[in-house]
Amino acid sequence: MKISWRWIKDFVEVPFSPSELAEVLTNSGLEVENLSQWKPAFSGVIVAKMASWRAHPQSNHLSICTVNDGQRDFSIVCGAPNLKVGERVALALEGATLPAGVKIEKAFFQGVLSEGMLCSEKELGLSDDSAGIMLLDPDLPLGIPLERALPLEDWIFDLNITPNRADCLCMIGVAREVAALTGQSLRYHPEKKFAGPIDPHHQTTVVIERPDLCPRYVAKLIFGVKISPAPFWMRRRLQSVGVRSINNIVDVTNYVMLELGQPLHAFDFDRLEERGIVVRTAHPGEFFTTLDGVVRPMPEEALMICDRKKPVALAGIMGGLNSEVQAETTNILLESAYFDPMGIRRTSKRIGLATEASLRFERGIDPNGCLRAADRAAVLMVELGGGSLAGGTVDNYPRKIEPPKIFLRVSRVNDLLGTSIRGQEIRKYLRNLQLEVEPQGADSFQVTPLTFRVDLQREIDLIEEVARLQGFERIPVTLPSGRVSAEKKTKIQWATERARNLLAAFGFWEVITYSFISPKVLQ
Repeated sequence: MKISWRWIKDFVEVPFSPSELAEVLTNSGLEVENLSQWKPAFSGVIVAKMASWRAHPQSNHLSICTVNDGQRDFSIVCGAPNLKVGERVALALEGATLPAGVKIEKAFFQGVLSEGMLCSEKELGLSDDSAGIMLLDPDLPLGIPLERALPLEDWIFDLNITPNRADCLCMIGVAREVAALTGQSLRYHPEKKFAGPIDPHHQTTVVIERPDLCPRYVAKLIFGVKISPAPFWMRRRLQSVGVRSINNIVDVTNYVMLELGQPLHAFDFDRLEERGIVVRTAHPGEFFTTLDGVVRPMPEEALMICDRKKPVALAGIMGGLNSEVQAETTNILLESAYFDPMGIRRTSKRIGLATEASLRFERGIDPNGCLRAADRAAVLMVELGGGSLAGGTVDNYPRKIEPPKIFLRVSRVNDLLGTSIRGQEIRKYLRNLQLEVEPQGADSFQVTPLTFRVDLQREIDLIEEVARLQGFERIPVTLPSGRVSAEKKTKIQWATERARNLLAAFGFWEVITYSFISPKVLQ
């Protein structure tokens, strides 16, 4: 799991350097396998403003641009098609260095001097987009280095997340750990909700035929969106953790999954037959074409997301080619659901298809985080794609999942760890993990973990959390003690030894067998 330093800092203040944080996380059980710095492969590129442009008199495809850096004008010859007066642009002046060691110098193009170069994202090594020059935020100050303006520098942590810590497969999960380890406060993005005039219950329905495999399904509708590239800041963050940008709507689903740990899926609402959702298992002999274009036979226990007539997604694993968001899509049905981990794992193994979504579902996500993630994604889709959000949510939750209540004894904590941690310290550690802690007498607590911590089920699990936050290095090292004394053999031991020696003397072989070996094999 790749984690972005800048992204984590959206949610918590980090009082460490990146290398110090890597050590803290590793010592607490979140092993950092690699720490790498992400920085731009260029220098000398600044933010400038397009003051004017005109066609090159000697060329049909070149333009002569006047670009200002806040202090003076520069004449730049450019062949990009997306020139627009007033836009902020990336300007590489004489002496600048671009990726692959390209040096920028003044040059003449068809008899006109160019004092630098206006850069595309591909020329800066920031993406594969070479369709035109990079257009920047209009509020950026002129003349400052581009790497500071965007900003582009980051540190990427490659974490080895153990199977029981599914809550740490996202930025907020790791930020929650940092907050617990440092005593800092965790902050969430402020909730924004657009109350649209359309009631989604009048537009769509969600029927769950297998609530044991799908205890919760949340659907939101967004109308009138425009499919376009996601903004640079989102594409950059996705790229930093190894996710390819597709378009603004699909990128939002990936962004929120990485941020909150909830896999999402966006359907083209107009391609759903009768505009309804049915959650059922596959029919015998059913085939389904997934987003990667592969036609797959479906196991009978595979959970399918369907419209009123056909499957449109393989639940928790991959969407269908017949309902994907396309360039002409305008209306979106957003899915945010909770699927049974065992069911997703079984289907993923049977068909040989593992995805980022299935990785999270089969380890266990937060069933009570579906609505938060849906709200976050819907707001981002409206902000980045325009359109309007239906005023409400279809939330089918037939089997509400409640967290366990765990009895924790202070004496048991200290007995197992060999420590003398006070009850108040234990209570503070657990509350730092956002667990509800209620005293139960002088020596014990009743602890209720929130549902994102699917790994906390027993007292021993809580004792492990106390050990992590206390610090493994602070747990005393003790050697086992014992006393050796000479004891006489019993009559049975003497008889057994005598019988063994006699049988060996008569030519028998002594064997030690395993209990799971069949007697027939030995015979």
